[in-house]
Amino acid sequence: MKVYAIGNLKGGVGKTTATVNLAYSFSKLGKRILVIDLDPQCNCTPFFTKANNQGFTVNDVLLNPGSIKKAIYRTKYNNIDIIKGDTTIEAFPELFSLKTSLQAIEDAYDICLIDTRPVFDNLTKNALYAADVMLTPIKFDNFCRDNLAMVEDMYHLVMEKNKSLEWKVFANMTANGIAQRTASIDLLAKHEYPFLESCISRTTIADNALNLYKPVMKHRSRSIIAEDFMDLAKELLEI
Repeated sequence: MKVYAIGNLKGGVGKTTATVNLAYSFSKLGKRILVIDLDPQCNCTPFFTKANNQGFTVNDVLLNPGSIKKAIYRTKYNNIDIIKGDTTIEAFPELFSLKTSLQAIEDAYDICLIDTRPVFDNLTKNALYAADVMLTPIKFDNFCRDNLAMVEDMYHLVMEKNKSLEWKVFANMTANGIAQRTASIDLLAKHEYPFLESCISRTTIADNALNLYKPVMKHRSRSIIAEDFMDLAKELLEI
């Protein structure tokens, strides 16, 4: 099982959107997917199942890694299961709780996607210590350079505990505006960040799908952004 932690230290860059749409794209490619909602805001959970704290949640998994099988729920989509988020999640779990729990189910899934929050706390560390890849969506704006520098520092700190962790970056909500082109050219020319080739377009289709709690491919299967997420999924599988 390949574990991806979707992480960034800035909000509004599309971490949850990426988690949801990559899960759906991977599933359409025949992969067995486990989604873990590790953000106390629980924004990822409603895309797949009813958001509530009834039954087992990710909080139970963090407190008792042996309970992970009880916390996995089938979703309305084939090949996608979820561990629901929890608004009352334990803020200071053991740092390797998630890694320990995932070892018990590593043969049941091809891919695990962990949605994190934009804070480098013990919850995020749990995700990154368990992950094979830290996948960072960014927006090309005036803040992206400083943002990526902070994420790079976080990555190197995590590498002290998880030496095999890879870091991949992809551009999200891309457009052809002059300011965005200038920011992207400047960033790519002066830094050697591990950018993927795939980019995700900015489109109102994404907003509409988000409001309906649907993956974009389920909402508009032939849209550009649906194709973008499929391209990103395929590129990740080729790595």
